[in-house]
Amino acid sequence: MRAMKKRLRIKPIIPAALALLAAIPYARAADAPLTPLSAYQMALQQTPEMMQSRAQVAEAQGAVKSAKGYLLPSLSASITGSGTDNALNVFGMKLQQRRATFNDFGANEFTGPSALAIAPTNLNRPGWYRNYQTKLQLNIPIYNGGQIIGGLHQAEAMLSAARSGETMARQQLLFQVLRFYEGMRTADGYVNAAQQGIQAAQSYVDLTNKLLARGVVAKTDVLQARIHLDDARLGLAEAQKQKAMAMAGLRIITGTPDDQPMQLAAQHIALTLPATDLKQLKDEAMAGNPGLQALDSQVRAAQAGVTQARAAYLPHFNVMLSHEWDDNKMDFAANSYTVAGVLSWDVFDFGTRNGALDRAQAGVIRGRGALRQAQDQLRLKLEEAWQEVHLAETRLQLKHDAVADATEAARLAKLRYAQGVETFTQLIATQAALDKARADVIAARYQQVMAQAGLLLAVGQLEPAAVQLTSALPVTP
Repeated sequence: MRAMKKRLRIKPIIPAALALLAAIPYARAADAPLTPLSAYQMALQQTPEMMQSRAQVAEAQGAVKSAKGYLLPSLSASITGSGTDNALNVFGMKLQQRRATFNDFGANEFTGPSALAIAPTNLNRPGWYRNYQTKLQLNIPIYNGGQIIGGLHQAEAMLSAARSGETMARQQLLFQVLRFYEGMRTADGYVNAAQQGIQAAQSYVDLTNKLLARGVVAKTDVLQARIHLDDARLGLAEAQKQKAMAMAGLRIITGTPDDQPMQLAAQHIALTLPATDLKQLKDEAMAGNPGLQALDSQVRAAQAGVTQARAAYLPHFNVMLSHEWDDNKMDFAANSYTVAGVLSWDVFDFGTRNGALDRAQAGVIRGRGALRQAQDQLRLKLEEAWQEVHLAETRLQLKHDAVADATEAARLAKLRYAQGVETFTQLIATQAALDKARADVIAARYQQVMAQAGLLLAVGQLEPAAVQLTSALPVTP
């Protein structure tokens, strides 16, 4: 298509810049005309889909922070107060507090070898005792078989998937905005076409009345003209209803209050298409479509899950350092230090780890299958979108030509009817063909814009930079 070859290639916009743009509150004057991009900015701020996409990105960012934290040492602090009259525990508390004495063994009851059989009261029935322990503990991960790093890679892959999903959601939102915006423009065109039809129908009523007064036509022509006028008025009412519904949809997606006027810009939408052939377009879509990128990131997340599952077969080694203070009151009297290295290795577990690994590997296979299926569907969708764009341009040109021909045919039919060489039925049929041709041009314009938007969406290049405005199209005769 010649028009496509003259257009420039669209450069992807940095997702971070888009996120920053969405975070800036957008304000539009109530009396300012609404453009597609201003409608898009309004929709970005309040549509549930974008709220959910941004929340998913924030959630994934939190998961990455959490996963990175597991790679670093962690320091914990605790204060524990306890009391007991359990003999073993009481003696242990006194040892922790460095307060154990010979008398705690019942030394005051020892009178010699003959007292060896006596159960010392201080040891067996120490009474109520309490301990306050303040503790600082540092845990240092050394080696965990790849479980922690696998978790980090999985979180990073899910963050990449969430960001690609947000990009896809933005492009789908822009597509919806264009659909509602151009739908309202199309409905407005139907209203104008219906009003032209009413004017023509009224002129037929006036003409038949004049011809009836001169005795040229029968009363039936006047009645048919009135019926045609009523049909034209009904067509206007239906067009106005369609416009009201399109406006309601645009108000909802942009969050515009019902009491705020909504006026579209006088310019028309013109989309910038990639200057390339279908084969290259498919290659670009395979690499740049955000939906495919999200699925690919999910596959990488599943692969990281396999790494985590395999880590369960390997030994884990970690180091713990602690500093404790113990006393029978809130004081830092007795302190102690502990250093421990813990090596753990699950040798046998009756298939628990093997089952987890099988599930993780199956997840990778499932993800690759979903990605392959999406790629095949996208190739077919691109083929269809490419053909539809070419068909839409041809359709619009032919419909414009049909309006010119139908206009001339209606003019000649009206002259022939006034001269008595044309029946009123033929005249109405010619006018109906003109009304349909006008409506077809309006529909063809809508189909062209949406076909181009669908192609850009499939490639992954439906960005605000691709949406331009042109001067108003010439009024259909």
